[in-house]
Amino acid sequence: HRSEITDLFDKDVRIQIAVLSVCYIALYFATVLYRRICNENAVFNDEVERQKEELFQQAEELEALNGELNRYSEDLLVKNDQLKEMAMQTIMTIANTIDAKDEYTRGHSRRVSEYSAAIAAEMGFSEEELRDIRFTGLLHDIGKIGVPDNVLNKPGRLTSEEYQLMKDHTVTGGEILKDITMIKDLDIGAKYHHEHYDGTGYPEGLRGDEIPLTARIIGVADAYDAMTSNRVYRRHLPQDKVIEELKKGNGTQFDPKACSILLRLIEENRLPGFNPDDESIEVKQATQILTRVIDKAEEAALEDMQLDELTGTLSREHGMKVIQNEIGKHGTGSIFAFDIDNFRRVNEKKGFVTGDRYLSRAAEEIKSLVKDITVCRFGSDEFIAYLPDADSEEDAVRMAEKYIAAIRDISLNDPSYSMLSVSIGITPVSTEKDRIMVLYENASKALFVAKQYGEGSFFYHGLDMSEEDDVAVANSADLRYIVDCINSPDKESLQESFPEAYAVSEAARELMKENGDDIYITLFTLRLKDGDQLNTVSRTELMDILERSIGKHLEKCCVALKYSNLQHVLLIGGLDEGGVRQTINKITADFYRVNTAREVEVHYDTAELAKPLLFEAGKV
Repeated sequence: HRSEITDLFDKDVRIQIAVLSVCYIALYFATVLYRRICNENAVFNDEVERQKEELFQQAEELEALNGELNRYSEDLLVKNDQLKEMAMQTIMTIANTIDAKDEYTRGHSRRVSEYSAAIAAEMGFSEEELRDIRFTGLLHDIGKIGVPDNVLNKPGRLTSEEYQLMKDHTVTGGEILKDITMIKDLDIGAKYHHEHYDGTGYPEGLRGDEIPLTARIIGVADAYDAMTSNRVYRRHLPQDKVIEELKKGNGTQFDPKACSILLRLIEENRLPGFNPDDESIEVKQATQILTRVIDKAEEAALEDMQLDELTGTLSREHGMKVIQNEIGKHGTGSIFAFDIDNFRRVNEKKGFVTGDRYLSRAAEEIKSLVKDITVCRFGSDEFIAYLPDADSEEDAVRMAEKYIAAIRDISLNDPSYSMLSVSIGITPVSTEKDRIMVLYENASKALFVAKQYGEGSFFYHGLDMSEEDDVAVANSADLRYIVDCINSPDKESLQESFPEAYAVSEAARELMKENGDDIYITLFTLRLKDGDQLNTVSRTELMDILERSIGKHLEKCCVALKYSNLQHVLLIGGLDEGGVRQTINKITADFYRVNTAREVEVHYDTAELAKPLLFEAGKV
């Protein structure tokens, strides 16, 4: 059995040795693997530490950068506030410069801006929207930069052409501002602030909500400031009158909500105040600089067109300024308005070259009237002249007669000037403060009357002529013109140019054939007592009443015709002067019995066609 034991022992030893060998080998590989893992872990830990250090460094850099960004953001906010202030000051400078063109509107744009913002605040506008409407209000009149100063500062009623220039400032303003995007809808306040809620405004006749809200707000604010400020043509209105006008326009001219808010702000005394003297010195200085720049630019432009190239007279704009300055020096004399008769016909029949020769010759004769004379070409066929030494009606009439005689002599003795004829309107200068545009209006009225007297005539518009005198003179001139048409041999031209006068002429000729005796012609004209214009409805109704009144008293040998929208002609035959007077009195008395509009007057003028001299001009 010893051998068996020995074999078992050897077997166990071998097993143990094998196990130990396996363990040793496993331990060896475990040790190698452990060392590798430890090395890799060390490398990983080193990488982690390195990345942590980098992250900490980046965090510090980000923190520093964040601080820089915060400081930069604060600087941006400060710069933004400064830019807003600079923008406001720039816009205020522009607005002040525009207001400075009209000596009576200083601070107007600033007040409109603040009033508009006050109304908008009551409507719930945001701060940004209030800022925008302030900017828009400041620039609402920027288009006036294109309106001539003599129109902006004209003390009297504007002519239709001048009024169109004034209306065009809205379109001009819109065009100037349309490409500016930093302020929302900046151009709409300039373009649409004269639109009316009922559609009767301009430039596009928008109605109600078609008008942008900003423009509706600025429109009522602008109207309020206009009524409460002195203007060149009137003093400011009393507060009760202003409120009355706002209420009258509420819902027609003005947006109902905006107008109602403005009325409430006025009633509660919550409208912001503004004193132009409180502006910063920067704005004041910038305004002065920009005003001087614009004035210099205008002066330079005027220097380029001081003289009319064709006639050698002063150009219109420069000439009116020179004449205004001369009036300021002298304070006496007369303004003459010269107009070449039938100038269009001259161009059509003889050509434009001949027309230019007529203009040059007419201007040459004007300049040679006296040594001390200032002449400017005012229109295509019209000249204005100031004669400081013609300081009485006799002197002015003598100058007019001298000129017309010279023109008549030229047309009679030089066949190339056979159609040359000039009419003249004259008005006196009474003081050195007289405004040239007011004087021009009076001279134009006189020129109109002279034209009715026939080619180559003149008329003197005296200082003592009232508005009623103007109407009476115009009516007499209308009647004289009709009489001249009746006596005119050129019926074909008359029918083409003045069909109404031609119809009266033909009716008069027929009546004279039938009656055989002299006939009388009476011109009836309707007019409001205060000189305003009748509206279309009133005009139609009143003309119907006048027509019926004439029809009720027509005799057998009478003919009545409508001559214009406000005039009727009555041709009377078979009656003496007393009978004609009785017929006219019956007509006017019947008109006043039927008509309830007591502010309307009837003017009439009568002439005997056999001897076309006015024997009566009356007003009932």
